[in-house]
Amino acid sequence: MKVQLNCRIEIIKPDGKKFSFRCLNACETEKSIYQIGSKAKIKIPTTARLVKDGKYIASEQTAKKLERGDRIDIYLGYGEDLKLEHTGYIYRVNYTTPVEIECEGFEFLLRKDCPTKTWRSTTLLEVLQYLVKDTDIILKEQQVLETKTAKGTVKYKNSLPDVKFTNFVIKAGQTRLQVLQKIKDDYRLSINFLGAELWAGGDYTQKLGEVKYRLGWNTIKDNELKYRNADDVQLKVKAVWVKPDNTRVEVEVGDKGGQMRTAFFYDVSSKKDLERIATEELERYKYSGYEGKITTFIQPFAMPGMVAVLEDTRYNERNGNYYIIGTKAKFGLSGARRIIELGIKV
Repeated sequence: MKVQLNCRIEIIKPDGKKFSFRCLNACETEKSIYQIGSKAKIKIPTTARLVKDGKYIASEQTAKKLERGDRIDIYLGYGEDLKLEHTGYIYRVNYTTPVEIECEGFEFLLRKDCPTKTWRSTTLLEVLQYLVKDTDIILKEQQVLETKTAKGTVKYKNSLPDVKFTNFVIKAGQTRLQVLQKIKDDYRLSINFLGAELWAGGDYTQKLGEVKYRLGWNTIKDNELKYRNADDVQLKVKAVWVKPDNTRVEVEVGDKGGQMRTAFFYDVSSKKDLERIATEELERYKYSGYEGKITTFIQPFAMPGMVAVLEDTRYNERNGNYYIIGTKAKFGLSGARRIIELGIKV
């Protein structure tokens, strides 16, 4: 039985009015664990026929029905099995043919100017609460997430890192998003959105479930997968322990002259403990396995933070579990594809 590609776009205006449509020329979405926000771009016909109770009412110019700041949800899939591919806000409407709509995630709400503020002593939680105040962004001190295992779905609690700041200043002229980006850069935190929820933690600590791929069966292309041998990887890890008073202790482990990776940690008991953690971090990156990208159909759905379970019936040595660090989805008149970028071996 042939199942057709399908989509649904839902729009919520600032006054709460809603409408939806199912006609797209093209759609592209992009997400990464290394980016706070997400992107989407859709192309739609310049005119639309309005129908009510199965009867034609009138024609409308589509560009005039959509505005910056409108809420938008993009669902893609096959038949009526549609998955939420992007949720956020319209960033820009381009009056082209077809009309092009640029979208962002909930980080769009943080583009407003941030009132200046100074804390002598504060925490990551307090600063994030200040940044998302009076927005529709949800910040939970403790989030309940789900991960799928061979034994079923497991729920677990993920707390915000206990990061303390001293003399933390938000300067005049900064947007809330710029402040958030600075925190991410200075403290090497993984910060991104799960829908309307703002998430913060260490790299590779999100566990959003598994997605299974049998290479050559539910994948289209896997020639960008490259095998790497742990012995061939020259790597050095600098582990930085940020103490509650904001002083720092550093240790380095790994290969002399190797590529440097820096990791920040906050809940450490001693320098010896930091050395142990640094060695474990090195082992995470120095693995024998695959890296690169695979191209799949639009389903099964996948997103950064999930684990790709690879199975290759031709070469068993390619089997393994890999953390998904980025995804791109493309949907249009010529078909639909998802590009999965793989990170460390789990």
